[in-house]
Amino acid sequence: MKFSILTTVTAAVMSVSVAFGAVPAEPELLTSPESMPALPALSSYQGNAQQIICQINRDRTRRYLSPVFLHRTLSDAALSLGQRYADGNLNSAYFDRVFNSRIAPLGSNVLASYKVLGTFANDDDYVDRLEQSIYDTLFARTLDAIGIYEYAGVYTVVLASGLRDRPSSVDSCPNTSTQYSPPTDTPLPSPSNIENGVDLPAFLCAINHERIAARTDAFAVHTALHNEAWEQAKQMSQLGHYTVDGPRKVDDSIYGQHVNMKELYWVAGDSFHNANALVDVLMSTYGGKVLDPKYQVIGVAQKDGFWSVILGSLYRTVRTRNSCPLTLGDVDYTS
Repeated sequence: MKFSILTTVTAAVMSVSVAFGAVPAEPELLTSPESMPALPALSSYQGNAQQIICQINRDRTRRYLSPVFLHRTLSDAALSLGQRYADGNLNSAYFDRVFNSRIAPLGSNVLASYKVLGTFANDDDYVDRLEQSIYDTLFARTLDAIGIYEYAGVYTVVLASGLRDRPSSVDSCPNTSTQYSPPTDTPLPSPSNIENGVDLPAFLCAINHERIAARTDAFAVHTALHNEAWEQAKQMSQLGHYTVDGPRKVDDSIYGQHVNMKELYWVAGDSFHNANALVDVLMSTYGGKVLDPKYQVIGVAQKDGFWSVILGSLYRTVRTRNSCPLTLGDVDYTS
């Protein structure tokens, strides 16, 4: 597959982009603002994906173009690329890995590109610069969806066309920043990424995306919690129902191994579908705990649809290298 690389650096703006696919023709501009969607009154925090998609769709509407939507897989890919850029290790080979592992399974005809821009003081300035920088790609008639990641004023956007699955309708200015997730069987997890019955890289990428958006450090996988989550999942499979209080006790098992853990919190359930769906459940029901910065480590497992997630707080600081790992080899473990 052929791709091109463009890198520009100025005193105010740094820019990196890589694209798969052809550049479309420039669309016609609509001078009348009558059909432009109104921008909502939103909170002023930076990296507000909802506000960014509203601004982009407002300007697409002015050009007689259909709106695009926020796509969770693309945002996960943006997270991987953005953090790699921050580490100074982003190159075309890494984008190739991200494309093949996360984006290509979204459709046989999918085309994708990304752009890194910074540093900006607010989202409005970023969108203005983005539209100037990748006008033809952002205002392509074939563009389906985007994913956004921002940290410290540096923004990464991933854009895709040719997606196999998409929502039945697209709101040009959604009321929430909820992102579209493809059906549970798309994309299929790589067998080599399955650990404790879960696509662990996909799970970590999704849950850490939520934490980073809340300005909370990413989870690392704690081996004792991870192993105990597996024991809990096996126990529930044997019992035929989910439980958080036995007969095997999580706290007794962890502290019985003399693990130096300040605090534990654990949840369990049934009807496991995939890693992204599990994160959706965790965020909707236990979001406060998931985003609590006092919890730095996690363990997860599922067996026969019964799942267990254990959060832990350590007496020491934990730093992760890969908050959105592509493979099990990229996962950050600690003990």
